[in-house]
Amino acid sequence: MAVSNGGIDITDLPAMREAMAAMGEATRAGLSDVPGIVTSDHHVPGYEGDPDVLVRVYVPEDVADPRPGLVWIHGGGYVLGDMEGDDFRCRELAQSCGCVVASVDYRLAPETPHPGPLHDCYAALVWFAEQASEFGVDPARIAIGGASAGG
Repeated sequence: MAVSNGGIDITDLPAMREAMAAMGEATRAGLSDVPGIVTSDHHVPGYEGDPDVLVRVYVPEDVADPRPGLVWIHGGGYVLGDMEGDDFRCRELAQSCGCVVASVDYRLAPETPHPGPLHDCYAALVWFAEQASEFGVDPARIAIGGASAGG
């Protein structure tokens, strides 16, 4: 029996991922850029031998050091979504809050079973705290947040 949310068969995970990516692209196409944010991508060591984790760091240009930091975990219940889907949100957070945002592109379940996605987020947090001075972040002022899975 197919289960539907009104158009997408929610038992078809690849189709759901494709639909979510398409919605994100359409949303981003209608948004303007957020000025004053410098981004950089980093492949950080995974947790206890896990694969490297991609982390995108968003640094506001006109904020004095030391700044607070935020490790951002994208939404999707650990089975959907990616870092790109929350790119605009991370830029806005960095600008409006004056914080450095580290967005985690964690591996998704079910391809990566629990606790793999959580390990990826933890590895990103540890790396970000260790690299805090490189980004002008006060390591005592790092928060964790996100949408859905990360919230």
